[in-house]
Amino acid sequence: MEEMQEFSTNKLENIEVASKDDMKSYIARLVNDLRNDLEVYEQIKALNLTVGEVRDNIAKLTDFKDDYNYCKKCPGLDKCAKHIPHIKMSIKKEGTYLSTSYEPCEIIMEKIRLDNKYMHSDFPDEWKRSSLETLDLSVARRPVVKQFAKVLNDTTDMWIYVHGNHKIGKSFLLVTFANEFATMNKGQVAVFNTVTMLQNLADLSYRDKEEFGRQMVLISNVPLLVLDNFGEEYKNEYIRDQILIPLLNEREHKSRTTMFASSFTIDEIQKMYAIGKSGGSIRARQLGDILRSMAKEYDLTGASIYRK
Repeated sequence: MEEMQEFSTNKLENIEVASKDDMKSYIARLVNDLRNDLEVYEQIKALNLTVGEVRDNIAKLTDFKDDYNYCKKCPGLDKCAKHIPHIKMSIKKEGTYLSTSYEPCEIIMEKIRLDNKYMHSDFPDEWKRSSLETLDLSVARRPVVKQFAKVLNDTTDMWIYVHGNHKIGKSFLLVTFANEFATMNKGQVAVFNTVTMLQNLADLSYRDKEEFGRQMVLISNVPLLVLDNFGEEYKNEYIRDQILIPLLNEREHKSRTTMFASSFTIDEIQKMYAIGKSGGSIRARQLGDILRSMAKEYDLTGASIYRK
């Protein structure tokens, strides 16, 4: 009997595509569309459906085909135009019933997996896919990469401080290091724009001291901290003495890996923080001493202009 026939190419060839009955003709065309979509057809064939079951569930199967093909040509997370973005449709047979279910697509799950590596990430999402294998290594960058390899191998507790002019890939380099650090399960990482981080902490210290304390603890303890645009921040005595120096002191005390990307040398940072009427130069020297004693400084000025 037809209802016991399996859904296969040979059986489908016996389906009358052109029928006097408009509905039967329409269904036959939809079934033929399924057969002609080889990738979808293989998945449906694995369900061991009879031809009758295919016809009875043609709406579900067609929805599955459309959903599958949309995801196959994914326009990207930001451009997903599905009714419920980033959700894919699955279909399976339970007894005589064909059921559908929905779950997050692989791309959004990969994004979630990548995002979970970061406590904070002030950089474009696509950078999270960068790795040492894909990194463009100029001569100027190689010593920094070698130093980072020591960090990964736990053979040094020295920090990394890179400086140089704009558009030479300082930030991208350190984000790539952060990706590798997290991928090797060394712990969660945080990449901050120093300008906004210090301003937000300063604001919190006045309006919400409890949250300020919580954030200071989190930033002080994250296994890898990258401070991008270091030196571009607004500078005053309070930020220097109550936030930046205590933060770096705590990370030094706990041997937490810290990296800096800056347009300025450590000496220049010290000079810029030599502010205030009483002891400003001494406190600035304390900041400089922390950086010089803990961080290996690399000048990337000679690196080639970075282009993604």
